[in-house]
Amino acid sequence: MTGVVIGAGRDAIHTIEKAKEQGIYVVALDGNPEAAGMAHADRAVTVDISKQEKVDEVIEQVRPDFVIPVPIGRYLLTTGYVNERYRLKGAGYQATELSVDKYLFHKRLQEKKLRPIEFFLINQDTDKQQVSISYPAILKPRFGSGSRDVFCITCEQELQEACEFAINSGEDFVLEQMVQGTEYGLDGAVMNGKLQITLLRQKVITPLPARQAVASISMADTAEHEELYQRVYRHMQEVIEVLGYNDCLVNADIILSGEQVFVIEIAPRPSGHYLHDVFVPQTTGVDLAEEYIRFLSGKEYGFVPKEIKCMRIQFFKFENVSITKVPQEAALRASEDCRLVRWECNIKEGDCMEPVVNGHSIMGRGFFIVQGENEQDLEAQCDWVLRQFGVEAL
Repeated sequence: MTGVVIGAGRDAIHTIEKAKEQGIYVVALDGNPEAAGMAHADRAVTVDISKQEKVDEVIEQVRPDFVIPVPIGRYLLTTGYVNERYRLKGAGYQATELSVDKYLFHKRLQEKKLRPIEFFLINQDTDKQQVSISYPAILKPRFGSGSRDVFCITCEQELQEACEFAINSGEDFVLEQMVQGTEYGLDGAVMNGKLQITLLRQKVITPLPARQAVASISMADTAEHEELYQRVYRHMQEVIEVLGYNDCLVNADIILSGEQVFVIEIAPRPSGHYLHDVFVPQTTGVDLAEEYIRFLSGKEYGFVPKEIKCMRIQFFKFENVSITKVPQEAALRASEDCRLVRWECNIKEGDCMEPVVNGHSIMGRGFFIVQGENEQDLEAQCDWVLRQFGVEAL
């Protein structure tokens, strides 16, 4: 069988390797011939994946049995296009379009009363004097890229300045009320129209406007979290039905505010940032890529874990410091102060740590995972590990 991967960055490597383990011939498509995943595929094709007609030419030649989804941004659209045009399993074009277009996404969910907040489309045709919204608010690109050009707005002056930036940028922005609460990530799948949650992750977030996750904590399958899973499931089942998700993986960012479940973003693909390929398998025993490839291949599969371990993935959140000492993995593992499960540190002595503003600014540093008794225990372990570094202010 032949599987195509559209977008072959670093986050695609795990999926490519899992497919090859199952005997799938993998063809990777990317506009960058040096993309990290290209060397791992059986065949690499350099093609602009934003141009659907160019991708068509490759697909016509390859005639794959399926497209294997990987973490990717706006050009997830191309995966949806190929699935629909060639009648392959997975998310169709409309489902991917509603995922990458923040304006259409909000409009569709608001029509169904699933995202009841104020929102506006801001572009060069907007009269900024006519824009009014409750504070705090967020202005972000309609087709986002990490935390690029995101504005947190708390007053009229900030609103006018942000709108002026958006109007002069030449691209569309979405302005919406900010929902405040605890942010979570959801990893799972939609099979036969039903959501299957593999893991809920509570996020530890930097202050606005970046709101970059610097850690994620697994919500273990205990009685304490049972109501949380049920509440999220009920709301998200409605969301995936409205968006038309089916037979696909799903990754979502959500906020819980009191009894309200609010969807920030959702996409029919796996999560990036070492989550679907490292943290989810480590905590749940379920490898989303492996199980989804089994589904695509017509084999038995399963996305619901038998148990969820209490773990935390921690990124190196240092800011405005120089690293003077890096702890050794062996010493950390030998200590009674932490239960280290995974250590992937790319930091070296002498490295300067700039402010954390988006995923790119922190992910290259690496991460570590600890296991504990509860969330407080996990936090204490992570703080202890980070204190083993030597740092000097820049």
